[in-house]
Amino acid sequence: MKLGRWSAGAALCAIALACHETTSPRSSSMIGENLVHLTVSSSAGEVVRGAPVTFHVTLTNEGSAPLTLHFTDSCQINPYIQDESGKTVLPYGGTWGCATVLTNLTLDPGAGIDRDYVWTGSTAFRSEMPLRPLPPGKYFFSAEVPANETTLRSTVAVILK
Repeated sequence: MKLGRWSAGAALCAIALACHETTSPRSSSMIGENLVHLTVSSSAGEVVRGAPVTFHVTLTNEGSAPLTLHFTDSCQINPYIQDESGKTVLPYGGTWGCATVLTNLTLDPGAGIDRDYVWTGSTAFRSEMPLRPLPPGKYFFSAEVPANETTLRSTVAVILK
């Protein structure tokens, strides 16, 4: 009986951790001796369609040496918005158009870069009037850093009203 309860408890913990992992506002990776963090945050947990919400993204090198990330295209930090079903609604069509060119990004020790993305509840960032308004519901903003060394992805949820 105790084994059954332990198994059920372990399964619930595994499910909870798996769910948490997909919506984590922080992603980390060791690259050589450097710990790299990607974090995302939202200026609000709820937003009324047409009103702006700012998603803040930070990529930080917590290591003691400079770190250079290498990319196979011009997109180094990719923002996405998905609906509750997991469908990517921004960018429209699901993917960004990036130039096929080798790029790199160097982060000094203890330093990082910040990006802000303003969303108003449509299929575009920084639009004063929603171009293609999305229906109310739960959405997920994600930032992805698809470097050759590692891929970092962090996600935060927001409710669109």
